[in-house]
Amino acid sequence: MKKQTTEGEKQMKKLLSSVLCLLFVFLCQASFAADEKKEIDELKSRLDVLENRVKDAEVVDELGHKLHPIHSLYGLKISGSLTVSAHGVNHIKGDAKQKGAATISADITIESPVGRDGRAVVVLDYEQGAGIQNLPAFFTGPNGNPTGYNADIESFDDNSVHLTQVYYEHNITPSLAASVGKLDITGYFDANDFANNERTQFLATIFVNNPAIEFGGSADFYGPGVRVTWFPVENIDISLGAFEGDGDFTDTFDKPFLMAELNFNFKPLDKNGNYRFYYWDRQGRPDVTNTANPNDPELARAENKGFGFSIDQSITDTVGVWLRAGAQREKVAQFDRHISGGLSITGESYGRANDSIGLAYGATFMGKDYKDFKETSSPGFKAGTEHYTELYYSYAISHAEPDRGFHITPDLQYVVNPGGDKDASKLLIYGIRLQAFF
Repeated sequence: MKKQTTEGEKQMKKLLSSVLCLLFVFLCQASFAADEKKEIDELKSRLDVLENRVKDAEVVDELGHKLHPIHSLYGLKISGSLTVSAHGVNHIKGDAKQKGAATISADITIESPVGRDGRAVVVLDYEQGAGIQNLPAFFTGPNGNPTGYNADIESFDDNSVHLTQVYYEHNITPSLAASVGKLDITGYFDANDFANNERTQFLATIFVNNPAIEFGGSADFYGPGVRVTWFPVENIDISLGAFEGDGDFTDTFDKPFLMAELNFNFKPLDKNGNYRFYYWDRQGRPDVTNTANPNDPELARAENKGFGFSIDQSITDTVGVWLRAGAQREKVAQFDRHISGGLSITGESYGRANDSIGLAYGATFMGKDYKDFKETSSPGFKAGTEHYTELYYSYAISHAEPDRGFHITPDLQYVVNPGGDKDASKLLIYGIRLQAFF
């Protein structure tokens, strides 16, 4: 009996040893798995931090839109776009002959983080091609900016690369941000989700920004200045800006351009909408040539001011509407009032979610003082309201997102009474835009 007990004990010891070995292996594997999970969690955490840093430091172009993709090079973030457009025109009235014209432009944005909450940005711009010439004159603002057919055409037309923006931007607190340097004013004021970018939306100038704002800075709205934006509550932000009047870095603090904007972000029926209201004041315009009366030199020193609003509202997941209007002093400008609006529709309903259709109409009203000048200086002149219509279809190659990849956009524009002249030829302007983001 004793021998059998000894054999039983041996068997129990073997069984216990096996169990202990299995338990040891299990614990080791569990420990390795825990360590591996910890490493994975740490990697995910680091990735989240990096993604947040990239998101916080995303670069915007001169229209305030994020540029994608962002490429890293020795700590710098680089992005840009290339635009090629070609247009022709039919004169509905009159026998004017006009050939078509093409333009090309490119933008490169270089950004470097500065500390945790700041960034320095440099924007380079190249543009060649003056566009269609010898068209009937459109309305022109006092700062020389015309209500033309292609907002991508800048005032420069040469083989040079231009430094259009260089500035520093800092998030002072979670609810306060500021920018200082050579800025584009339109990147911070009069924005609109559906009508604010000539690279992805409407091409006509009057549908990119409100022509009834006499923006300071150069003719392209670039100039030294400072912008501050405050977010007092979640759905409201207030922006203030002070910029040099003519953007030439001479007498920088003399007769500036000032602007204030209040933006309400609403979501009726869970659909995003922005309601922006603004007031502006340009205290002097030493380089002005386009006024309500070019023969009156005092108008170049006169103050111009005005107010307006810019509204965009999504109606459904695929349809959005927008409205923009403004007024300025009729004693100073050729036109004193402007209103425009339209639709933006995506192609999601027919399997083209990143395609978009845009339809816009705008009316620009001649001021009384400019009307009197035209009727006096040009006998027989008949004043009227300039009516402008544009239709485009943006086709996304390989279903690229609106601000990525390559897009082809046929475009049609129809103008009645260009420059407020009832005797001027009606214009049918047709063209195409090729847009690449890199």
